[in-house]
Amino acid sequence: CRFATGTDADIVRRVMVRSGHGMTGWVARNRRPLVNARPNADFEASDIGPVPTKLQSALVCPLVFNEEVIGTLAVYHTEPSFYNEDHSRLLDRVSEQAAAVIANSVVFEKTQQDSLTDALTALPNTRFLFMHLTRELARADRLKSEVSLLVLDLDDFKEINDKYGHHVGD
Repeated sequence: CRFATGTDADIVRRVMVRSGHGMTGWVARNRRPLVNARPNADFEASDIGPVPTKLQSALVCPLVFNEEVIGTLAVYHTEPSFYNEDHSRLLDRVSEQAAAVIANSVVFEKTQQDSLTDALTALPNTRFLFMHLTRELARADRLKSEVSLLVLDLDDFKEINDKYGHHVGD
């Protein structure tokens, strides 16, 4: 099996199919793989429209994690009707593993983002400030440059910290 190169690779990278459209939308909606589907179905359903391509067959599997479809995985080939049931079973197993890894990485990223932002305002929090400041101080040291830090003191803000605690004031 060859990887898409040149123009075909550029096309595949640019394809963004709206949910429920094209062959990937069908796979996501029906939770069933498509074997030897027509790649142009997704290209036509995307924003790039119909394009000339050497790709003749596609194998598309749903990415399911905890009973939820989180996407699809598609592989393409230049030969028509290239994929068989063995290919389908193999990609199905790969899709199971990929779905778990992708779902876990999304949760990790969300958790990391949540730990650096205020839940109420979505603005960077104190943890973010110290992380960013550490990075900037290291960069300034490495580049032998200076760093400026502006600190604001809000009148009577101490009362909020005293009454509700620093976690609220932060």
